[in-house]
Amino acid sequence: MYSFQYSIHHTSKKPNTLSGDCYFVKTYDDTALVSIADGLGSGPDARNAAEKIIQEIEKQAQSNGSPLALLKEGNRSLYGSRGSVVGIAMVDIQRQKVSYAGIGNITCLTISPRRKKQYLISNPGFLNGRPFNGTERYLPFHPDDTIILFSDGIELPENWEYIVTSRLAPETIIQRLVKEMRLINDDATLIIGRWHKEKRV
Repeated sequence: MYSFQYSIHHTSKKPNTLSGDCYFVKTYDDTALVSIADGLGSGPDARNAAEKIIQEIEKQAQSNGSPLALLKEGNRSLYGSRGSVVGIAMVDIQRQKVSYAGIGNITCLTISPRRKKQYLISNPGFLNGRPFNGTERYLPFHPDDTIILFSDGIELPENWEYIVTSRLAPETIIQRLVKEMRLINDDATLIIGRWHKEKRV
């Protein structure tokens, strides 16, 4: 029996203002869905665009079974908005794979306990309700691997690999990463997640 453990760092460009980033994390049986949307620019218009697509992803998550399908559904919600970059990852622990689709500068990667990194690349551009070229990408994902998803307001510290592959809980990993990374003047979202095997009683 596995449970998906994760932690999130989420801040706005300026204190006490709305962040232009939104996110969604939820598990469905043996699959964890992890998504970040970064509305173009900052402030209320950016937040509005990011919120729209994240709400659509959440609404469609169980009926549309792939990241690319969710991107297409979410894109429809962005007509008339400023637009947003988006990344969606699905981590299936039974099939031991991660599938990913993204548009724009959302970073997604996996890292093994031996610090082997593999990136899932987004297509260039942004979503604004118009047709787009998207690609779904796949990687193996083993029970001890970690998935990392972040917006362009995050710059990981030089020693991030050692911190992430420690046996610490995701919440502690996030705290250490945030303490050591360089701050960027932008909205920022970082999600760290891994499947944890529950001990039988």
